[in-house]
Amino acid sequence: MHITIVPAGPKTARATIQNLLDDPSGPTVRAVYRDPSKAPASFLAHPRFSASKGDVASSESLDFSSSDAVLVITPPRFDGYDVGAHAREVSENTRRAVERAGSVKRVVLLSSMGAQYAEDVGEIKTNHQAEQVFRGAAREVVFVRPCYFMENWASVVGTASSEAAFFFSTVTPLDFQMPMVSVEDIGCTLAGELLSTGQELPASPYVFELHGPGLYSTLDVQKAFEEVLGKKLTVKAVEKADLDGFFGHVFPPATAKEFAEMNRSFLPGGIIDRDPNPTGVIKKGKIELVDAFKQLVAK
Repeated sequence: MHITIVPAGPKTARATIQNLLDDPSGPTVRAVYRDPSKAPASFLAHPRFSASKGDVASSESLDFSSSDAVLVITPPRFDGYDVGAHAREVSENTRRAVERAGSVKRVVLLSSMGAQYAEDVGEIKTNHQAEQVFRGAAREVVFVRPCYFMENWASVVGTASSEAAFFFSTVTPLDFQMPMVSVEDIGCTLAGELLSTGQELPASPYVFELHGPGLYSTLDVQKAFEEVLGKKLTVKAVEKADLDGFFGHVFPPATAKEFAEMNRSFLPGGIIDRDPNPTGVIKKGKIELVDAFKQLVAK
């Protein structure tokens, strides 16, 4: 089996590639990078891996020839550009490349919780746009909708090292529990869906939610990091009313607005919180919060 990953730069893509290369069925993997030299050395040394130059901004640069399956990831934009328009544009570019190849039997899209909504979910609406474009892109289409990434807490490692030993949390109230999943579980799940090409799906598109093994709150995050780091941490809660200002310190105004709206959508009373299982299918990963944080600290 020949599998193509586009784009291959994100951590989720890297985790997927590693799972594919480790699989005993021995698929060959083509990974698409804007700069192929950025591919990890361990991948480049693998006999079943090849790095290809391409950019989702240009359909003509994407070569999916001989591919049985393609994993598609919608790259984010943080420069204030219309994120919905960007997602549709790059998805249409990729779909044209899939159709041009003529060999692709299955398209797997890394989507997101809340992708069923076109509005009121901020940056997540990029995944809604992508899902609309990739419906019917191949005989078999799979949309994987992970919940909140455990690795979104990576910034804790930096502020926890300061003298104040603290971290910010935009997940409030602090005892509010919600599903979280690790990048490794996402990669394992995506690889499994790609390797299942040719097997009958319950429907096409086949859509499911992807959660970790349990529900977690900011207090659980605090406890897990304290265990991993061996020190006490203080939490600085960022309340709903302060989200726009908080993200405004990091992103341009338009992007900050999208991230604030996204954050509010999964908090208590938000549009995603009110409908946590829209597909009726939840698959669960195995990696606990504390184990994901051990990997973050080790890097």
